[in-house]
Amino acid sequence: MKILVFDDVEKNLTEVCDEIKRQSSANSTILPFISPETSNGGTFENRLKAYFEEQNDYPTLIVVDRDLSGQKDFIGLSEQTVRSVAIRLGIPECGYARGERADDEEYIAEGEHREACIRLPLMPISTFASNVLAIARGFQLIDQKIKTLIEQKTVKPIAAHMLAEILERPDDADKISLYASGDQSRLSVLMNLSSQPERRSWQLACFLGYWLWDSVLRFPGVVVNAVSGSSYLNIHKNAFQNDQAIRDLFATAKYTGPFAEAKEPLWWRRILDEIIDESGCNDGREFAMSKLNKEIRRSECCEDSTKEAGYYCFFRKMPVSLANSKPGFGWFPRGADLARISKSKYDEESPWM
Repeated sequence: MKILVFDDVEKNLTEVCDEIKRQSSANSTILPFISPETSNGGTFENRLKAYFEEQNDYPTLIVVDRDLSGQKDFIGLSEQTVRSVAIRLGIPECGYARGERADDEEYIAEGEHREACIRLPLMPISTFASNVLAIARGFQLIDQKIKTLIEQKTVKPIAAHMLAEILERPDDADKISLYASGDQSRLSVLMNLSSQPERRSWQLACFLGYWLWDSVLRFPGVVVNAVSGSSYLNIHKNAFQNDQAIRDLFATAKYTGPFAEAKEPLWWRRILDEIIDESGCNDGREFAMSKLNKEIRRSECCEDSTKEAGYYCFFRKMPVSLANSKPGFGWFPRGADLARISKSKYDEESPWM
């Protein structure tokens, strides 16, 4: 594993590198980006691209500070420039903000609403470093499995089928295919696949990894988080989040694939269904009560607590019922059939939708 860190303040650069290095394994290399002496001439993107190609030793992951305006040896370098070159070369990248905007929720949210973009809060720095390493390992794992799939030639060269095999969930391939957003920003990666055959698996890993991070794992459908999962199971969100005994009943459904350590806890929806079906119960609440021999609160719609929820308001991050919500139109991937917009939020934001 090789991680390259961009930060325009030497003290900050050292702090980030040291913490990632402290948590990394012995065979990992954590390096600060040092501007090459031959960085003059040409566009910013071409100069940085030439730097990587001359090194001929591409990093597993690039980590970039949001503000690189203080870079004295590579004037004009920016987070956007680094990301643009990284995408062209098939190198995963994640950004962070420090200083007055460190852990700025707006900065993180902006990243969540962009394709091929991973952004992390910097503080606490120990958590940041562990998430960086988890993301790097996730892309490594995807790359390794892609190479195996290419060698075996047992899977159709279709993105959704390859991702389903990587996740060891081949039966979910059709569902995963519904997460294809059609956003043209992803096409730049695919267009470069044939230009660098030796980088093909990494470019594919970059493409599939970003898709997994900011779409499949983000929108409830194939997997669910604690709130959307509790709503789907008809268990009150507080009971599901705070009662370990309840969560233990669904432990076999826990998502443990790429990026699991850097994401909030997630569960496979299909396995949740299988657990309930095999028990002969009508829903997760009935199953949990039968196993634990105690009363468990049902889910409650955030718009009307007298109604069961079943769905997830993506904007309020709360359980919501079908009757008190609207679909997300083109905002949500088609596979995210549990993601909705609560009526009150829709009424508030509909003029802009």
